Parts: sequence; structure tokens; C-alpha cells
Amino acid sequence: MIVVKNITKTFEAFKAVDDLSFTVGEGETAVFLGTSGSGKTTLLKMINRLIEPSSGEIWIGHQNIRGQPAEELRKKIGYVLQNTGLFPHYTIAENIGMVPALLGWDRKKIHARTIALMEKLHLSPDDHLAAYPHQLSGGQQQRVGLARALAADPPLLLMDEPFGALDPITRAAVKKDFKQLDELKNKTILLVTHDVQEAFELGDTIHLMDKGKIVQEGAPGDLLFHPANTFVQNFFDDQRFQLEVGTIGKEDYPALINAFNHFKNRQA
Repeated sequence: MIVVKNITKTFEAFKAVDDLSFTVGEGETAVFLGTSGSGKTTLLKMINRLIEPSSGEIWIGHQNIRGQPAEELRKKIGYVLQNTGLFPHYTIAENIGMVPALLGWDRKKIHARTIALMEKLHLSPDDHLAAYPHQLSGGQQQRVGLARALAADPPLLLMDEPFGALDPITRAAVKKDFKQLDELKNKTILLVTHDVQEAFELGDTIHLMDKGKIVQEGAPGDLLFHPANTFVQNFFDDQRFQLEVGTIGKEDYPALINAFNHFKNRQA
């Protein structure tokens, strides 16, 4: 479980994150959705202690993250970036096995884990194990980034626009493989995105952010059907029909008809 208490991050006179408090339960996927500059990435960096908050506290489990060295904290957290963050002079095997090696795993265990993750993410070990990142496509590099984040089986996974740099077809394929990974069971995941469809597809809860604050949080249907204010209402309007159809259960035909009628009225 992650508990964030009154976190603020100020850069000179600018508040990138403004007094945020929230809880993410164990095994939950929490999506932080918003436009660029809303504070999403800054929040993740503070949880991973890449930057320190100006005020407030962050707890993982029963421990304040400031109570341990940042390097030790990061060994227990998987981190997936939009641009993969792979080390260009390390082979794919070395990139994936980096954290397990730092944790003292033996070579046979690291090798077996690396092969298993590559196969699950549809990366041929024969073709890619000894390759370097520049020899792989963007989609393949992103799969390596996912494998590296999961290699040591961390209980917490932070994902910052993990599919954002991929073309639509590759993005759909990588996301499909990601969702099917059994390694994700029982993991707590914090996912940052500006993609509304992705947020609704992957999130158990959505935290909609604007100007460093959480405007509304809840299940996808809560934000869609019970917006807290006009900002939340307007944020989803462009994709409202698709979101409503995807959120409403197939058995709820009256609600589906209402969504369709609402869409037609907006088009009129």
C-alpha cells in the first residue's frame, strides 16, 4: 500500500505538485491522468526519490520512504519510462538483469529470469539476448524496459507514459502483452498517462490532475458519470461516447441507449 500525505513540490515560485494526499491499496492499479504540466511525472519521481518533496510524506507499506537510502528504495520498485531509459552500452541481457545483479542473485537465476521474461514479452532470446538497444525497434526496446522493471519481481511498479512513444499498432501489441503478464498479479501499479482511453482500460482507480492538484479520484465510471465539477465533465467530453460504451456493462442496455442518445444529441 502507498500512502501520500500532503505532498508539495515547488520549483522556485512554481508549485508542480500542490498538497496531494491519496492512498493506493495493495494490488491496485492507480492511473494518474492529466495534461502535460499537471504534475504527474513529478509525483512519480518523488515516490522513487529521484527528486525530494518540498513538504509532506510518502509511505510504502509501513515505512516512510525517507527512512532508507534512496538506492535501496529503488531496488524494490520497478520503473518504466516512456523513452525506456535503457543503458546503450549494455546488452539486452545486462539491461534486464541489472537489478537482480545488484540484489546479489546468482548468474543462473538471473539468466533464467531474463529468458522467461523475454519469452513472455515476445522477444526472441536467440536474436536479442546479446544485442544492444540501438539494434532493436522502439516496440522491442519498450518490451525490454518492461522486462527490466519486472526482473526482480518488485511489489511496486511505477510507469511514466510507458506506451506513449510507440505508434498505435505497436502500442496496442505491447499493451496487450503487458496486460497478460502473470507477473502483474498482486502488484501495486502507479501509471501516469495523458491518454484517456488507456486510463480507462488499465486503471482500477483514476486520479485526474490539473495544475498540481487531484481534481477528482475514483473508479473510471465515477469520474465519467458523476463528475465533481465542469473541469472533469469537459475533460472527457471529446471521447464520452466511446468511454461510456466501454464502461457500461453489457447487461445494462438502458444505460447504453442513453449514452448513444447523448452522443447523437451532441452531434446534432
